[in-house]
Amino acid sequence: MYQNLHSHTKASDGKLTHQETLDVCAKNKISVVAFTDHDALPDKKALKILKQNHGHQTKWIIGCEISSGWPKEIAGPASNFHIVGLFVDPLNKKLVNHCQKAQESRIERMEKIVKNLCSLGFKISRKDCLAEGSEESLGRPHIVSALLKKEENLKILEKIKNKMAEEAKKKTSLKPEYDEMIKRGIVQYPYTLFLDQKAFLPGIYVDYSYYLDMDQSVKLIREAGGIAILAHWSFSKTKVDEKMIAKFFRQKRLDGAEIVFGADKIINLKDKEIKKDMESMEKLTKKYGVLQSGGADSHAEQDFTFFVREKWFAEKTVGLVERMARIKDLNFEFSSLKH
Repeated sequence: MYQNLHSHTKASDGKLTHQETLDVCAKNKISVVAFTDHDALPDKKALKILKQNHGHQTKWIIGCEISSGWPKEIAGPASNFHIVGLFVDPLNKKLVNHCQKAQESRIERMEKIVKNLCSLGFKISRKDCLAEGSEESLGRPHIVSALLKKEENLKILEKIKNKMAEEAKKKTSLKPEYDEMIKRGIVQYPYTLFLDQKAFLPGIYVDYSYYLDMDQSVKLIREAGGIAILAHWSFSKTKVDEKMIAKFFRQKRLDGAEIVFGADKIINLKDKEIKKDMESMEKLTKKYGVLQSGGADSHAEQDFTFFVREKWFAEKTVGLVERMARIKDLNFEFSSLKH
């Protein structure tokens, strides 16, 4: 009944394998799942497993979440502007080549960030980060996980947090960011304090050295036989507003957008803003007759559990693929779905 068209496995920063994801989905009565790992595709072993699970209770779709640069109107790298490709060919040479370059860029970025963190006194190494992920999938969550495992790092983190608290008393513009960080808990601290483009401490976060702009990302997905979907608009809306998204829809520069997203924020905050943004994107996609997608952005088993428990959230995904198929001729070759 429910469809989760945005999920991550061990191929990127998820905790489950492809097989485990299918089984967890079946247990939670999720009828369709899309594998959309960060700049990563199922390898030969995973593809073999998926082929063996063609008759699985939960139907699957091969996808990829591209960590895109901004649209050409803005230019430059973007930390939270992602384009999800669904129904893509996992053996498409251009897409595979992109993923390889993106992963190399992630390693390079990690090494630079680790060096910057050490300059603050943190105890962290390349080896620590790789222990949390792999060279094919390394991202900020793995750096954060490695960082939080050492007691001495927690003390430094607390000092920087307190420094931000003092600054927030003087600069009112900092207070909402500080309050949000505190509400989300210690896992959010590194992102707000130094691991983001707009972090409290500048000069620690490092952008990707390799990225494609939005139109290049969309072209890559389409040439791989897929559809290009704007992911979790809430996290990029300060730069790409509704007016700009509407222009992209009119100009057919995007195939659609997620109308269900932000599960992690809703889990922690019951965030009203996320709900409002979901409604805005639902109205906009309807207005321009483009594709609607979305899901739990799941990384672990508890994400699926939350997804089905929050029925108002999950029910928005019912029939997404069917509605897509009525609007566009989808390529079902790289899925276990049938026309």
